[in-house]
Amino acid sequence: MLERFEKNLVKVESIIAAASLFLLLALSLFQIFTRNVLDFGYAEIEIINRNLLIICGAMGAVLATSKLRHIKIDALTVIMSERQISLLRCPLSLFSAIVCLMMSYYAGIFFMDEWQYAPANERWALPFNLIYPFGFGLLSLHFLLICFKKPRP
Repeated sequence: MLERFEKNLVKVESIIAAASLFLLLALSLFQIFTRNVLDFGYAEIEIINRNLLIICGAMGAVLATSKLRHIKIDALTVIMSERQISLLRCPLSLFSAIVCLMMSYYAGIFFMDEWQYAPANERWALPFNLIYPFGFGLLSLHFLLICFKKPRP
């Protein structure tokens, strides 16, 4: 059941990453066309593209973590045995999950502050900032899944 949950979660995350990348590309091409051919552009597209790039990066980090391809500091693994590495997998994943959960919490506070103090004309772009608590929450979830699933050879 845990494997099926993770598989479906990765599928949804892949769809979000692909959709945001496609939308980023489409809006960029539209902006290039309107600027070079029609001599005008939309300033809002720049803001949307900046946020879509952050969404792509966050979803890429989440997908990399789900496949155990995330950035690791493994300077000590060269001198450690496979048994020692496998014994450290769960505690390190739990530590990473806790750190990501704390980052998600504080990113949520950041989002609420932004929402409260943002001018009314800038509030339309604020929902994009939900990627910060959402992304860190997904990273935390994937680190927990790494801890509780059986290691693959």
